[in-house]
Amino acid sequence: MQIRTRLTLQFMLIVASIMLAAMLIIYFQFKSHLQQEFFGNLRSKANLTVSVAMNRLERDGLQEVPNTPATKSFTPFTENISIYDDQNRRIYTFNPSPADFKPATLTEIRKMGECRFQHNGYSAIGTSHEGASGKRYVVIAEAIFKPEALAKLTRILVMVFCATCLLVAIGGWFFAGQALDPVSRIMNQVDALLPSDMNRRLETSRNNDELARLVITFNRLLDRLQTAFNAQKLFLSNISHELKNPLTVIISQIEIILQNDRTEAEYRQTLQSVLDDTRELNLVSDKLMQLAKITASGQQVEFEKIRIDEAVWQAKAALLKSHPDYKINFEIVNLPEDEALLYVKANDHLLRTALTNLMDNGCKYSPDHHVKVRLFFLAEGNPAIEIQDRGPGIPEAELPLVFEPFYRSPKTDKVKGSGVGLSLVDSIVKLHRIELKVSNLEPTGTVFRLEFPMIND
Repeated sequence: MQIRTRLTLQFMLIVASIMLAAMLIIYFQFKSHLQQEFFGNLRSKANLTVSVAMNRLERDGLQEVPNTPATKSFTPFTENISIYDDQNRRIYTFNPSPADFKPATLTEIRKMGECRFQHNGYSAIGTSHEGASGKRYVVIAEAIFKPEALAKLTRILVMVFCATCLLVAIGGWFFAGQALDPVSRIMNQVDALLPSDMNRRLETSRNNDELARLVITFNRLLDRLQTAFNAQKLFLSNISHELKNPLTVIISQIEIILQNDRTEAEYRQTLQSVLDDTRELNLVSDKLMQLAKITASGQQVEFEKIRIDEAVWQAKAALLKSHPDYKINFEIVNLPEDEALLYVKANDHLLRTALTNLMDNGCKYSPDHHVKVRLFFLAEGNPAIEIQDRGPGIPEAELPLVFEPFYRSPKTDKVKGSGVGLSLVDSIVKLHRIELKVSNLEPTGTVFRLEFPMIND
């Protein structure tokens, strides 16, 4: 079922329910009013009859009025007033009735003082009166209740109800269409979006309503999708470039060495160069695989409590093992008395990978291959690490770009690298919710600062 049809039916159901409840209240209130008026008239007639007939009856003597026998020619009366004495004898009747009232009914009227009841299709009201002689009499006024006005009101209410439902259906259909018209426009704009035109956005309305917020949210989603597509294009472009260059160099070296006979030293030199390029290619491939794994399944990484100082020592040892010419000075400042503050919740392998990449970058871009690593504790008690190099620094305009995959500053073109390391570091610290800050030193050098969150036991 279409939303427009469903909204119209729901609107009709709500309005019809309210109208039906209101009309039922009107009907029963009006019926109650008619009944009150009907019995009020009967009471007035009964009182008038008593005031006129009572003195005459007591003066002339009470005589029992015989019931008229029920015959085929008997014509029912529309109303009647009867008076009974204390012996339950009918002593007066306006229209002879074929059916007398039961003694129990008369007794109940004397007891209650006034009583309403039904009698052979008539609506009756009985009241108790005291005559001049002190005797008590029961006066019963009865008539057929013919609510012509109630029937007329019923017809009017039914007609109004049907007309109202019809108008509500037409109005509901129209207003539902008006309400859903912006949704239809949004759907048409979304259908018109093409993968080749990711710069296009949905038109926002001036109304500050839910649909305007929906359009804004959808445009933000398109922004993120465009960023992801652009990153994918850049990733594919750069990875093809980064992998193609070392493969081309390796192929060229092998082709050149095979063109002529070479000495053993020349073969060794060429093989060593090929080995270096292959290692560099393998390193780039390994970083890309780690980056893809973190991006694809970051929520599946297992975390545990590890000592942050041990993680730094292990990362330092692994880096110096592969690069003996590097120099890494590691110091711990304001060591806390509580050993528990040295623990962080992290994935040991990924954290050491991030620390290794940061130290490797610092040594690589420092002229003397030297970095300084400081482990200290903030005022809140959580640990922080600073890795300071002696490189050329990063221009302020390039600071937001250094964590983009394959981005390399023009100032570092002469240094061999892939541009993947810092992107991998950024993904790891975000996964661990570590705050990463980058700042330049004067006159040269860069500081990478990692602030770890507290462990919530």
